[in-house]
Amino acid sequence: MEFQLNILMYLQSIRNELLTGIFTFFTICTEVPVITVLTGILYWCINKKAGQRTLFALCGSLNINAGVKNFVKMARPIGTKGLESLRIETATGYSFPSGHTQTATTFWTSIMYLFRKVWIYIVGILMILGAGISRLYLGVHWPMDVIVGWGFGIVLSILFIKLFDYIDDTKNYYILVGLMLIFGVCTYFNGGEDLYKMFGLYTGFALGYMVEDTYINFSTENESRKNIFAKKSSGNEDLGKKILRFIVGIISLLVVYILLNYMEDSLIVNKTEEIINIIKYLKYTFVVFWGIAGAPALFKLFKIA
Repeated sequence: MEFQLNILMYLQSIRNELLTGIFTFFTICTEVPVITVLTGILYWCINKKAGQRTLFALCGSLNINAGVKNFVKMARPIGTKGLESLRIETATGYSFPSGHTQTATTFWTSIMYLFRKVWIYIVGILMILGAGISRLYLGVHWPMDVIVGWGFGIVLSILFIKLFDYIDDTKNYYILVGLMLIFGVCTYFNGGEDLYKMFGLYTGFALGYMVEDTYINFSTENESRKNIFAKKSSGNEDLGKKILRFIVGIISLLVVYILLNYMEDSLIVNKTEEIINIIKYLKYTFVVFWGIAGAPALFKLFKIA
């Protein structure tokens, strides 16, 4: 632990306004608003199949991250004598492994694995390294948290994508339900607000995917999994439709989130911690369900899919 602290202290010693701005940017790029916009563009506008795989990898990876955190219960370096941590509002829950690092690694590894273009490799590697180092520079994680976050993110993104390939090809929804039960049991026994939220993300995705795949089935320009690897676009879909889909999707998602936040504030008053966690789980379930199935239903209704 002393060696890890020495690394954090060294990074603190070289802080300046420019570096702080750069690493704050990297850490912001792994947070909910940015990831929501990026996955929304990918799923709604660019390539539905690639979006599904990336979202499935993220939901699975984040559940494992939250589960490990709540099992290990490692304290963060925040508050260590001589260490000044920055942007601590982004550092919630336990320390090991780093959620920001694992999120960035899962997202960009998925994108690199699915699209396989040189410029995406360059951007992806930069974002993965930047996200991890930013958590050390800001003094909110131990080096081991970041290293394991990188490892988990790489391995889990590929495993979950391959698993989803099988699910999507065979339409074996029982696997999705089975994972839901596993994550649900882990959430029940490990507890913790973050774990309930992540379980909500997975539940919303699984239910949303099954509903969308069965009843809605909207399409993007590239909807075949094989086209994910194509170097050139397989069609010439009107750019205006893509922009409209994103606008409709993001505005409707924001409205749903605001309404659920208002309901949550009313429902959690004088409730036990367990009830509050269940309410948060339901909120995140419905938000993701809307993004996966609700927004595409609007695209079909407005004839922009």
